Amino acid sequence: MSQLSPFNLAPADQTAAIGVVVAYANALDARDWAGFEALFEPEVEIDYRSLGTTYGTFPARTWADRCRVLSAFTATHHKVSNFTVAAEGDDRAVVGSYVDAAHFIAFEGRTLEAYVLGLYQHHLIRRGEGWRIGKCVLTVSGYPGGRASFDAAFAAARTAFSAPG
Repeated sequence: MSQLSPFNLAPADQTAAIGVVVAYANALDARDWAGFEALFEPEVEIDYRSLGTTYGTFPARTWADRCRVLSAFTATHHKVSNFTVAAEGDDRAVVGSYVDAAHFIAFEGRTLEAYVLGLYQHHLIRRGEGWRIGKCVLTVSGYPGGRASFDAAFAAARTAFSAPG
C-alpha cells in the first residue's frame, strides 16, 4: 500500500484530484465549454442552492450549457485555494476548496460587478482516464459587493446572453 498524505489520499492522486478542481475554474474563465463538460461524469449532481439557483442531477452537457451564460461577462475570475482532499473508498474522493469568484460585465454604459466567496466540494470518481466530477456543491459564504450587485450583474449577463447576436 502506498503512503498516504495527511489529506488521506496518495500524493499523485491528491495532485490529480486538485487538478480537476483547478481545471473546473480555468475552463469557466476560458469559456472552454468542451473542456468543462469533459471534467464531469455523464450525469452530474449540482447543488448551488446556497446561491439561490440550481439543484439536481443533469447530463454533463446540460450543466455546461447552463454555465455558458458566463460568456456574456466581459471577464470572470474563479480562484480556488485552500484544498483538502479525502478519499471515500478506492475510487472516490472529495476535494474541498475556497472559491473567490469575480464577474465583470459592461452593460448599458457601466460596468457591473458580481463577487461571491464560498466553499466548493467536488465529489470525484476515478475512471480509467482519471478523476471526473460526479457532484459539485457550492456553499456561499458571502457577497463582498452585496447580493443586490451580484444579482444585477447576473441579470445583465442573462439578458446579454439571450439577446440575438
